Amino acid sequence: MQIRPNSLGFTLLLGALAALPPLAIDMGLPALAALGTSFNASPAATGLTLSLFMAGFAIAQLVFGPFSDRYGRRPILLMGCGVFTLANVMCTIAPSIDALITWRFIAGAGAGAAAVLEMAIVRDLFEGSAARAQFSYINLVTSIAPMIAPIIGARVLVVTGWRSVYGVLAVGGGCTLNHHRDRVWRINSTS
Repeated sequence: MQIRPNSLGFTLLLGALAALPPLAIDMGLPALAALGTSFNASPAATGLTLSLFMAGFAIAQLVFGPFSDRYGRRPILLMGCGVFTLANVMCTIAPSIDALITWRFIAGAGAGAAAVLEMAIVRDLFEGSAARAQFSYINLVTSIAPMIAPIIGARVLVVTGWRSVYGVLAVGGGCTLNHHRDRVWRINSTS
């Protein structure tokens, strides 16, 4: 199945990519105290789950951007979404705070791939007002997602516990991975 870049479906896929990083950062905020209690960890240790996520996020953009120029957008995007999904699955079963911190760093790397590639894809496929429109949709999602993510995280935390917050992120990453895997789009000659 081929999805056209000018379609609503394509814009929704870009929006899903844009939502991954802010959701992954802010959904876990309400769960910090609960995971600290669960692992008997200090607030500084639980704070590292956010700090190292951001470090992985930043470093990945430096790596995945050039790799996508060389090997194509789609394979690198699929790899990033896969890494994000797997890392969040591992966060749900992390046996210690150290393991959780490690997997959060790796999840940040996967989210970094999504962030850098959504922008590259728009630059590859659109020009002028069409590009500005796509960037505005991405900015809209990245503005709204941090506002609703703590609410979603708090609801999940109340109902099922802190591990399920990462489970929800894994499902979101898996859905994004599945949509990108099933839909083919043409981006330059490298995809």
